[in-house]
Amino acid sequence: MKILNAIDIFSGVGGSSEALKRYFKIISSVEMDPIIAKSYELNHGKDHLYIGNIRDIGVDYWNNLLMNHKNKLDLLVSTPPCQGFSKHSRTKILESNDERNTLILETIRIAHITKPKFIFFENVPNIIYYKIFHTFLKKLSNIKKDGTKLLPNLPSYHIRYECVDAYDYNVPQKRKRMILLAKRIDQFPNKDAYIRTRNVTAPIVNAPLNIWPDKIPAPTLNAYLSQFKLSLLNAGETDMNDKLHRARSLSNLNLKRIRATPHNGGSRKNWDDSLVLDCHRKKNVSFGDVYGRMSNQEYSPTITCGCVSYSKGRFGHPTEDRAISLREAALIQTFPYNYKFTGKLTGELYEGSFDNIATQIGNAVPVNLADIFFREISKYS
Repeated sequence: MKILNAIDIFSGVGGSSEALKRYFKIISSVEMDPIIAKSYELNHGKDHLYIGNIRDIGVDYWNNLLMNHKNKLDLLVSTPPCQGFSKHSRTKILESNDERNTLILETIRIAHITKPKFIFFENVPNIIYYKIFHTFLKKLSNIKKDGTKLLPNLPSYHIRYECVDAYDYNVPQKRKRMILLAKRIDQFPNKDAYIRTRNVTAPIVNAPLNIWPDKIPAPTLNAYLSQFKLSLLNAGETDMNDKLHRARSLSNLNLKRIRATPHNGGSRKNWDDSLVLDCHRKKNVSFGDVYGRMSNQEYSPTITCGCVSYSKGRFGHPTEDRAISLREAALIQTFPYNYKFTGKLTGELYEGSFDNIATQIGNAVPVNLADIFFREISKYS
């Protein structure tokens, strides 16, 4: 069987790696946070794991890596931090001074060194309006209008990018993402691959790459979670047979609030006036999902770093009087039930910082989403 090599940069806790290893051999992954890297190691080992700032990894590392793997890279996976591009941090739509946003250019730097056959890139939909993303696409494509290389010594790529929702790709969650696939161009000219960025709001590819997976609609929240037969929990409790199935404590006031919130999609609109926060008494207050419940008959809202906090979104359990547990959040992100997490540098399973584990889960690429795209890419590798 043909061995396909892959690199996973910005790997986080390993959501993309979990899907990636089903079709590819991961020869390197990069994660800067040492606690998150410890969770990654628990699931995927440490032999190929680089812990540190990706900007500090020089040419020699990548060249030596490729030399040990027959100078062949089939897929580069890049899922850089998205917070700087999110709507919540938007200042001026086409500009951004957030230093994290320049990390997307590390994808190009590494692609220029390793020359992968395919690239998978994932971020928030809002990224497509930023000038740095327009620059990113032009540099990555490296194609002139006549279909020839812009810079002859660098690889060129035929690109397709789309904004998708995770529930269309077997994830029981409303999670809008921008996904980009790129295939190295080995025959020129290729006018289809030319990208227009001038006088357009979002970049336009002449004829986008014709590789893309079919949609696989996800089951609803209850249909998905019911297969795992999770125990009932009260706020602040931990299932003694499953330490990841633990829920945050709630104050007496928040317990009153969630008990006053109708099951399966209820919101704070149903509260008595005595339960309403002062900041929510104003007209046209946004963030209407805050303090709401999920619905068993629908998809989950986007799982974020604050996904286990009742006050940070529609993260109330559909029927139980608590926020969702870490286990439920991980399952909604389609991590396997046996996936391991730690919030401690020493690596004790399911121990340590509650918030750190929630961040690992919320920042991850949903496993099923990645799986569908990696399987499709593997057919052409």
